[in-house]
Amino acid sequence: AAAAAAAAGAGSDEGDGVRMREEDAVVAAREGGGTRPGALRMTVRNLRIREDTAKYLLNLDVNSAYYDPKTRSMRQNPRPDREPGDEGDGAGGAFAGDNFVRMGGDTREFLEIQSYTREANDRGQEMHLNAEPTQVELMNRLFREKKDALTAAKANAVLHKYGGQEHLSAPDQRLLLAQSEAYVEYDRSGRVRGKDAGPRPAVRSRYEEDVFVHNHVSVWGSFFDRRTLRWGYADDHSTQRNSYSTGEAGKRARELAERA
Repeated sequence: AAAAAAAAGAGSDEGDGVRMREEDAVVAAREGGGTRPGALRMTVRNLRIREDTAKYLLNLDVNSAYYDPKTRSMRQNPRPDREPGDEGDGAGGAFAGDNFVRMGGDTREFLEIQSYTREANDRGQEMHLNAEPTQVELMNRLFREKKDALTAAKANAVLHKYGGQEHLSAPDQRLLLAQSEAYVEYDRSGRVRGKDAGPRPAVRSRYEEDVFVHNHVSVWGSFFDRRTLRWGYADDHSTQRNSYSTGEAGKRARELAERA
């Protein structure tokens, strides 16, 4: 009888323990979103701040990016017409699709290492990214350094043979586009207005300089006739203002007239 009572007590305690574990599992499923360890992480990761705009409200077009209500994911960009970071998308420019977020950070570098591992295995070099990540990273780094060195050596050989190094160094973009952040005001005559104008150049003459008229190649006043004490043009020695230039022929004709 004593043994039967002890066995009944042990069975009762074991049943209570099973019920307690089941109740804990139910509570965990209600509070954490499931009994699996990843269920809680999935729920916390997909939660959003209530002040933020929901993904499915960014674009109400039925043909826009698909929203999965079960996983709360939207892989495509709901506003492809806007650049990532644009403040006018209703979400502060922070959301451009889950795929855009997944391709940030070190994702591209990791994909390049995976591609390098596959190509190395195809060539007969045994590598395993999950088993030896440090070795794969070092080998990939050495491969990229050698590749860059070979590319630079080829470019230097071509430049040494054909030349053209001066065309590779592009000038500043501000010089190419003639744009800058400096604010400058101009008056109607095209001169800079205000304190940015700088010192004005000294005015040498009140008349326009180096302006040739009537086929002359010299300006008025470039020649002085000592006999008549008059100014003229040096190309044909004409002392008549605004006369048409006759060149060397006119100069010889005037010399002959003076001799006669």
